[in-house]
Amino acid sequence: MAELLASLKELAAWPGSEFWAAIIGAVVGGLITLIAQRQEQKASRQERAEDRKIEAKGQAYSLLFKVISIHASFAHIKAHVDERLEFGKSVKTEQVFAILLPIVNPPSPIDFVPSEMAMLLSLKDDDVFNALASLDKIHNSIIPAWTMYEARRSSIAAQGEDHTFDVSDGKGQFDVRRGSHLEAMMFEVEAVAKELVRRAQQDFAEANNALSKLVPLLNDRLQLGVNFTGT
Repeated sequence: MAELLASLKELAAWPGSEFWAAIIGAVVGGLITLIAQRQEQKASRQERAEDRKIEAKGQAYSLLFKVISIHASFAHIKAHVDERLEFGKSVKTEQVFAILLPIVNPPSPIDFVPSEMAMLLSLKDDDVFNALASLDKIHNSIIPAWTMYEARRSSIAAQGEDHTFDVSDGKGQFDVRRGSHLEAMMFEVEAVAKELVRRAQQDFAEANNALSKLVPLLNDRLQLGVNFTGT
């Protein structure tokens, strides 16, 4: 640029310098404007790139917090199920619904929004994306399952006969006629209880797998700097 300006300065000293000075002034002015525009465009591109990075980080943190919440919900459910199964061993019962109590405070629904999933998809890791793709739907589907289980389980005792209850160990009994509607209801509730036990193990494993894959990816691509220790 300096050499070009020096050459233009020499050209301005030629005969008819007023004409050349005008031409050179226009050229120099155009060059200065062009350089300024390019600098502004470069700064604008850098600013947009920084804005996109900040937005991606915001979406990443939002998605991560939701996955952590889902993981915590499944961990809570699994711990509850494991505790009740351990209790079942001590009372030696074969009926799962007899010892599997409903969850007192079921989790609230969690939904991944399109912008969060679009951010994840842009990181181009199919394995991580597939691990999270339906995790929120799985989480939300288990909430009504536990609610339904609580309603059906609570209706069983009211239909039984000759109730007895031992307050010392919280164990109750009642008579059930073979082939009765109550026996059929108990069969259905037992099936639901066994499915909840199975889901407790599977859902936690899937959430643990998803979170253990998501954290390294976000740290690597977006430098979030978060830590996660799988269970």
